[in-house]
Amino acid sequence: MIVRNDRVAPRPPAAPSAEAPATNKPAAAAPAPRPFAQDSFEGASSVQRTAQVAAAPAGDHGKLMKEYLTGARPPPADFEKVMGYKPYAIQTKHGQRMQDPHGDASAPGKIGPDKEFDPAAKTHDYGYDLLRYYDRKGTPLSGDARKAADAQFREDLFNYANDQKGMVDRWKFKTWAQIYATAVELNSRRQGYGPP
Repeated sequence: MIVRNDRVAPRPPAAPSAEAPATNKPAAAAPAPRPFAQDSFEGASSVQRTAQVAAAPAGDHGKLMKEYLTGARPPPADFEKVMGYKPYAIQTKHGQRMQDPHGDASAPGKIGPDKEFDPAAKTHDYGYDLLRYYDRKGTPLSGDARKAADAQFREDLFNYANDQKGMVDRWKFKTWAQIYATAVELNSRRQGYGPP
């Protein structure tokens, strides 16, 4: 339930019209406006029920997603309860990354270097679960958050490729990084950058 503020400004008393004769009867008092919408629970008392809904933080949701994925911002307090797992941190050559322990590089037919790209995929999966989390809470993040998760995935894939020692390995992993990242980005565009 989202609590709304349904305050209504009281109407001023109507002026007597020229056609209707004025009477000395006092005007009926207008009912007091209700300050909030009430639930219609069966057998509910007159006590108002409210639910705490964790709103998505205001501001730049792309930056927010980057902070979540790099561990600069801890997961939301009830993330584990809502999503069913606790993200964990790993340290890479390129900084800390938060991971979904159940995530993996889900390439169709397991083509390409899915094992090598697994750490990047686990971070990306955590990002997508953050999108799902805020959507379930009723306060979805903007499309910038999904774009930021995809951008972090691309960056992590290319970091892995560029860290390879031989030119042939670098070329091979860069090619696969481009394929994986482009597939993810096209799917995000197809889904309108909303929660997956």
